[in-house]
Amino acid sequence: MSKISKSPLILGADDDELVRNVLQLYLEKTGISCEFFDNGQDLADAIDDSTLLCITDLNMPGMDGFSVLEKVKKEYPRIEVIILTGDNEAAQAISALRKGAFDYLTKPFDPDELIHQVKRAMSFSKSQLENKALKGTTSPTSPIQGFKGNSTAMKKVFKLVERLGPANSAILITGESGTGKTLIARSLHSESPRSDKPFITVSCPSLPRELLESEMFGHERGAFTGANERRLGRTELAQGGTLFLDEIGDMPLELQPKLLNFLQDKKFFRVGGQKELEADVRVVAATNRNLEDLVKKGTFREDLFFRLNVLPIHMPSLRDRSEDVPLLVDHFVSKLFKRLKKPPPHFHPETIQILMEYPWPGNVRELENVIERACLLSFSETEVTPEDLPDELTRDPSSDGGSGAPGGLSSLAGVSLAELEKQAIIETLALCKGNKAEASRLLGITEKSVYNKLKKYGL
Repeated sequence: MSKISKSPLILGADDDELVRNVLQLYLEKTGISCEFFDNGQDLADAIDDSTLLCITDLNMPGMDGFSVLEKVKKEYPRIEVIILTGDNEAAQAISALRKGAFDYLTKPFDPDELIHQVKRAMSFSKSQLENKALKGTTSPTSPIQGFKGNSTAMKKVFKLVERLGPANSAILITGESGTGKTLIARSLHSESPRSDKPFITVSCPSLPRELLESEMFGHERGAFTGANERRLGRTELAQGGTLFLDEIGDMPLELQPKLLNFLQDKKFFRVGGQKELEADVRVVAATNRNLEDLVKKGTFREDLFFRLNVLPIHMPSLRDRSEDVPLLVDHFVSKLFKRLKKPPPHFHPETIQILMEYPWPGNVRELENVIERACLLSFSETEVTPEDLPDELTRDPSSDGGSGAPGGLSSLAGVSLAELEKQAIIETLALCKGNKAEASRLLGITEKSVYNKLKKYGL
């Protein structure tokens, strides 16, 4: 396959040309640079400092996927590896996870699951790269990969991570979306004696409730329609390491007793299984919901809440640590322009003041998106001014009765969700000058979804 001029962020290997072409098609449609080879040796030889992720089939002639994984983890431990497997290769996939693979995908794979896993792996690889670059210069109160903050609230979080990381008890991380709960969970794993073992995630809201139990605890062959092979659950895959239950507040009530039993004695049954199994894992859970309120409503078990809430960590919202905004701006600007290989612009003091005063409902994740958009669309290459910020950050709430004001929900009364979505798509595409790949990234949806919504609204 021909080389591409720009160093690709993702390198892959599969001896099946159709698989290579499909992978490249989906990734490039999402705007991710990639290059695929028909053997593991060429992939291994192509790795350089710009590589963020490797995707490799397990069974290939010559250098197979296990050898690629071993080489990557030995020579480039910060680079994540996703394994491609067949339906009958579950045991090999699990072995790869225990050897350090980030995750695995079973062929034929779902495109949305592929992109989801790729973005997760790239994000973690980036945070490891940044942590390595900053090692020795980072404040001793900032041990968390990818985190910046000198505020009292964040210093408290940093100390908790250092103290609780080596513990073996369950930890519950609370906080709004976008505050970095997943990064905290990974940092707790890195600080623990289990750091050389797997870190396995179960995303509670992303799976249908009828599949969540199977995903967590696995299933036996014939347990339900479509269960043609035994499948190990995430609990078994995390053996010796950390099981991260993301958005635990969305776990179905009927599954909560089984999780409670597992937390108490680390024993469980696969779906359709008769044999009691055991897994030595440390459980870390996270939620953006108030579990105590859910307990009162009867949608979350009180005994499960107390079992999870042994060692709580609360992530402060960005509006509660606004003094960290200038530091975060510097961090995101440096990261962006290092990637672009251009000198970064200066942020006008008034721009910084506006950023510090905005309530940031999307927290740090929203701030990063705004910074990137303002820098790329700035009227000047040397300075970012208030005029470069999105309208919702600079609009005077009194000028139109509160219309569009941050948090001004009253101004949206009577406006349908469909109309809000339609307007968001129109304005984002205008901002991106019609570039649908860029618009999909800013909107946080796939490019295919952008096309579908354009068709839906007749745009």
